This record gives sequence, structure tokens and C-alpha cells, in this order.
Amino acid sequence: MNDLKQQLQAIRSLEVLPLQESQKLDITSIKKGGFIELNNDTWQIVNYYSYLDVKWKDFSPRKKDYWVIELELYSLTKGIKTFVEWEIDDELEVCLTDASIKLRDIKYEGKSLSRKDLAYIEDEEEGEVKFAGTKYFYSDDDTWAGLFFKSAEDAKAKTNSTPLRVYEFESDDGQYLTIESWHGNEDKVEREAFVSHSIKSKDIQVLQKSGQL
Repeated sequence: MNDLKQQLQAIRSLEVLPLQESQKLDITSIKKGGFIELNNDTWQIVNYYSYLDVKWKDFSPRKKDYWVIELELYSLTKGIKTFVEWEIDDELEVCLTDASIKLRDIKYEGKSLSRKDLAYIEDEEEGEVKFAGTKYFYSDDDTWAGLFFKSAEDAKAKTNSTPLRVYEFESDDGQYLTIESWHGNEDKVEREAFVSHSIKSKDIQVLQKSGQL
């Protein structure tokens, strides 16, 4: 159910930048509380998350920091949420989440994908899964481990992080299926999955860089 009160609060806090100023900005300029225009809708950034790329085996730091930023978006018109991720790897890359999906709906060799299956695919560095009739192929180059930070302050100080491993699959038409294994709980590894696709940075218009939530 949409939260009308939250929608109204978000709308009231929006102060759109002059067009000439907003055209000079991109997704990397946005902080928590800011606003963007995307897919003919206005979104508020309600959370700003950071992921630091680390070594796969033991989550130890690399010599050079590499960050992936995730923005949790809230629609002012529909009252729904989604996520945008961006990173700079030679150039700015942006992905928009299409939907969170249930792990049991991801199929491997005709059955629901298990932890054992995922470990086997990672070990072999290849494999094929299927979701909603679409085949996704394991991408060893894009599979990585990270430390997750809930706030910009924690990311800056590199404290209060949660380790995770991110398994990436890609379809022939460029869609992505991502499985995240969270290792914050010593007794149980929690897994999440979602599908997403790349978007162009120019398709995002910055309306307001930051704000008070």
C-alpha cells in the first residue's frame, strides 16, 4: 500500500534546480535526500549505500579502493521503491533494478538453484541458470566480493560493514541476474537476488542534489 504521508513529505521537500545547473550534474552528484527524474517519474533518494570491492577469499582489502554506490529510490507519484547502482570503471556505469526475485524461482538443470549449485558454478567459472523463461550465463569477470556500508559516514570511516559475495549472470540481450550472499550472520548466510539492466547516465536528470529526510 502506498504511503500517502511519505509521498507528500517528499514532494514538499523538493526544490528543483535551475535547468542550466542540473544539466551539469550526473548521478554521481546525488546524496541522500536528493531527487532525480527517471523514466518519466520523479524519485527521491531515501538511502545511500556503499560497497567496497575486497578480496573474494577472506574479504581483506585490496591495494586500491574501488566503490559501487547503490541508491534506494522512492517514487513521488507511485509510492514504490527501487534501486539504482553506479560505479566508475573507465567510464560511468549505471544499472536500474527491475525486480527482487525469489531464489526458488531461479532454476539450474531443471531444479531450484541451491547453495551447492552456486558454489559449483563459481568453482567451474561457468554455468547457466534460468529465470522466468530467460537464460542467464555466469560472468566470472563481474562476480565479486564486497563490504557493505549503510551510511556515507560508515563508508568514509570503513566501519560497521557487512561482508557479502556477489554472483553475476547475464542474458544474451544484456539483462542481469544478481545473487548476493550476505555473511554478516555467523550462523547463517542470507541470500537475495534481483534482476536489472543498464541505463544511460544521460537518462537521469538531477533535480536536487541532497536534502533533509
